[in-house]
Amino acid sequence: MRLVLRRARAVRGLLLAATGATLIAAALLTGLAGYSQQVVETGTASAIDSASPQERSLLVRGSTGGSVEALRQRDAALRKEVDGGLSGLPTSVSAAGYGAGRQLSGRVGNAVPDADGVVFASVVFLDDLAEHAELSSGTWPQPGHSPVQTVLGERIAEILGVQVGDQVPVTDRVSGKTSNLSVVGIWHPHDPTASYWRLSPDVADGHAPGSSTYGPFVVDQADFMNHFITSASAAWLVEPDLTNASVAQLSQLGNTIPRLTSELPKAAGLGTSGVATTSINALTQRLERANLVGRSTLVTPMLLVIVLGGYALVLVAALLVEQRRGENSLLQARGAARNQIAGLAVREATLVALPAALIAPLLATEGLHLADRIPLLASVGLHFDTQPRPMSWLVAGLAAAGCVLAISGPSLRRSGTYVAELANRSRPGRRAAAQRAGIDLALVALAVLGWFQLRQYSSPLSSARSTGQLGIDPLLAATPTLGVLAGAVLALRVLPPLTRLAERFVDRKPWTATMFGTWQAGRRPHAGPVLLLALAVAVSTLAWCLASTSERSLVDQANHQVGADLRLVETTGVPNPERAAELAALPGARTVLPAWREGLQLGPAAEPASMVAIDTLAGADLIRMRDDLVDGGSAADALRGLGRQRVNAPYAELPAGARQLSGVISTTVSGPDLVSDQIRSEAVFVGPNSSFVKVPIGTSQNGRALRFTIDLPAGAAPAQLAGFTNEGTGQSGMEVDWLLTELRAGGGDTAAQIDLRPGNEWRVVNPFGQEEAAIAGPGSLSTSYVYNGPSNSTGIRLTQMAITRATGDLPVPVLVTPPALAALRTKVGGEMTIPVGATKAKIKIIGTVESVPGDTEPAAILADLPSLSNVFFHDSGVIRSPQEWWIATDPGQQAATALAAAQLRDLVVFDRQAIAGQLDPYGVGARGALFAAALGALLLAAVGIAVDVSATARRRANEMAVLHTLGAGHRLLARSLIAEQAFLSGIGVLVGLGVGVAVAATMAPLVILTPSAGRPSPLPLLDVDWPPVIGTTLGLLLLALLLSGLVAATMRQRLVAAQLRIGDDR
Repeated sequence: MRLVLRRARAVRGLLLAATGATLIAAALLTGLAGYSQQVVETGTASAIDSASPQERSLLVRGSTGGSVEALRQRDAALRKEVDGGLSGLPTSVSAAGYGAGRQLSGRVGNAVPDADGVVFASVVFLDDLAEHAELSSGTWPQPGHSPVQTVLGERIAEILGVQVGDQVPVTDRVSGKTSNLSVVGIWHPHDPTASYWRLSPDVADGHAPGSSTYGPFVVDQADFMNHFITSASAAWLVEPDLTNASVAQLSQLGNTIPRLTSELPKAAGLGTSGVATTSINALTQRLERANLVGRSTLVTPMLLVIVLGGYALVLVAALLVEQRRGENSLLQARGAARNQIAGLAVREATLVALPAALIAPLLATEGLHLADRIPLLASVGLHFDTQPRPMSWLVAGLAAAGCVLAISGPSLRRSGTYVAELANRSRPGRRAAAQRAGIDLALVALAVLGWFQLRQYSSPLSSARSTGQLGIDPLLAATPTLGVLAGAVLALRVLPPLTRLAERFVDRKPWTATMFGTWQAGRRPHAGPVLLLALAVAVSTLAWCLASTSERSLVDQANHQVGADLRLVETTGVPNPERAAELAALPGARTVLPAWREGLQLGPAAEPASMVAIDTLAGADLIRMRDDLVDGGSAADALRGLGRQRVNAPYAELPAGARQLSGVISTTVSGPDLVSDQIRSEAVFVGPNSSFVKVPIGTSQNGRALRFTIDLPAGAAPAQLAGFTNEGTGQSGMEVDWLLTELRAGGGDTAAQIDLRPGNEWRVVNPFGQEEAAIAGPGSLSTSYVYNGPSNSTGIRLTQMAITRATGDLPVPVLVTPPALAALRTKVGGEMTIPVGATKAKIKIIGTVESVPGDTEPAAILADLPSLSNVFFHDSGVIRSPQEWWIATDPGQQAATALAAAQLRDLVVFDRQAIAGQLDPYGVGARGALFAAALGALLLAAVGIAVDVSATARRRANEMAVLHTLGAGHRLLARSLIAEQAFLSGIGVLVGLGVGVAVAATMAPLVILTPSAGRPSPLPLLDVDWPPVIGTTLGLLLLALLLSGLVAATMRQRLVAAQLRIGDDR
């Protein structure tokens, strides 16, 4: 060991550098391992917190059995089945009972009755209600009182207009008996999003969705058993505690749930009435995919650190071996065996790696603890341990072992004689060992193979052939790292030609120092420093590009998902009549456009697709669609081109200044089994954004004409009459004669007769393809038609017909995605008729777009809404209400507009900026790891450059001493050293920059995934964050030049010392 210490003292600079590189690499790897584990845990917890109630619980419903004893038996049996928990997770069970056939027989306030005028009451008991709700007033119900005590949620109390102390009469529709419920308390949920409220989904709105059953009226369980058990049903909420669940436990739970869902109702004795519903397995599958995505994104920075740290150590080891060659040859000449020399090298490497193994976990833990203060990481709940985990020590040990191999490995090769080693040192080879062995070409082949595989699989994840289970493919995950390594190593092949070219160039110049420095660069024994610089710049460039590309992809996904600054979706499917005015009055709303959305089935295979229709002329600057998604040109130009081929409405223009429309409608209805002779008529006008506005006229019937005067809708003047609609009640074969006369438009005492003859011909149409002629005249319009539409089981149906003008059979212009084009089996320019809802529309494909904004299917169609609405009404008599509203906001006003829109009822607000700003622990964690990789590249490169500059000066010392003796000044020699380093460093950073950008351009878009392990829509585009990329590149170049300058500044002293040692055989 004494000899090891003496040898180490002689090269303490190199060993200190190796220790520094080892410590940096081990600390980074240890930190990244702990970091990735915490990211997975935080991502899991975040996904569980944001999971829906259905994804966090299991709801079992069934009959009570009609008696108290039967319900208790079923309750006990179910609880016994889950008594031990689910997959080792603590599990709670809450029960509820639901009375049936209770009708509110007193005042019902604002409750809406059903078609028979009945409002039902939901009388229930809820286990543990006091733990999940808080009283706003009053007390909780007590059993045994008469009348029965009940507590109401705030919303149902508001609807019925009742308060504490009121009594609510409830009638049993089976027995006809009426009893009172005494309201003793009003309550509200602690957390309306808790899974518990699956037992009472009517709490939020005060009534069950789409029904006239209002509640809940919560009574004590004992009162429920005594008064409401007959014909009642029950439910049990089984909720595992997922708060501290690990990924393995969640995976086990996901495997257990399908069996539990089918067996639990049977085990509880619920029979055929029992049903269990849950989406826990969907949550576990989503978490498994998200964890895979998270781990796959963290693989790249770890591999980049491994490659760069490993090469930095190899470079230091090469310099150390170069220093040891003569010594080892002398030791062999004096009788030392190869295993003895190898032992010295291993013990020397252990001296270097051991401190790193001991310090790296502590250093990494402290670094992660400091990372807690980074706002971005703290915002997603990433908090790190203050003590190293066992895994940290394991990773540090493995990293140290790898460092021992990297440092001692080159020393284990067979050494030559002392004279041969001196000859090799004076005549170094021009080609690196990797080039001589063809390893660089093998790396290129492997990187290209990985790239092709990435393009085929579209992600670093792949399914195992035997199990079909999704996992991380090692080759695909390592492809970006392989690309960096292969590009940098391959670039070394151009170094000798570049050096010779530079030598020829400077030979013709009076730049003695530069000429000498370039010549020295060509004589280097290895190109390690150039490769290290190239790798460092390439690694940092790739890291910055991956981070910025991922961040830009999140913004692009949010833009594409929403489609505009804001997208508002009607929850009821039909907006209230004042909706357009409400939205136009929103603060900061610059443009508001209605939109349709329809699910389609395209082609012979009925492939699922989406159709989005919006005013493409007015929305050219509103719709958020990337230009590269459009086949040629910009997205705005493509949208305007769609609008320029619009199908315009054939309308009758009314006189300017007209405020009213008047006339007389006469109808005669006949046919077999006549149901009703009443016909309700409406006038249809062209509204804003080429929509239609219906104005009721009234009802006519046989022998009684309808004289009407209606106000024209407000809007742009002059008003435009699109046609009329008729509704009646009848069956197939019903004949209708409809006559409009004395049609006039005007205001006040003046009215002008309207001549409906100019323009396209009038006709009668309906959604089922029926078409009849209509005759127009001065102030008149008449038609006769026989209704031949479908009927229901009774043969009776609401009949609908429209009297309007023909469009001329013009197609609706659309843009389609490639999958939609393939499903339609056509090409651009083709025309065809497709089913849209209950009717059909003829479309013409104007162009293609990679994907349609607005959260659509891969097969999607973007249509011009005015064209589609005109074709719908004029060809089928259909007027559709918008289901969505797309809004463009003024700069800086989007948040205020979204907040105001959220206050409107029956709307769901999708905010582009809010969605883009949602922080995902996996995404934030991956970007943080990439920043760490970029920082590690800087530190490792700094160590390598410092060691190389120092070693170069020491290696050149004797040569420069001879030149100085022959007359070369120390300043000339110093400048030559700086020129040598500048030439090599410049090549290194340029190669690294090119390799980094090239690898990022080819591979970054392929390794970015959504949390569900899918490809983002739209596909990511490369985003080079130039400021940090250029800053890193220039920083490394300046560092190399600075260190060279510092060494050159000591050239005089080095020359003096070297002259004294000329001829020394050390």
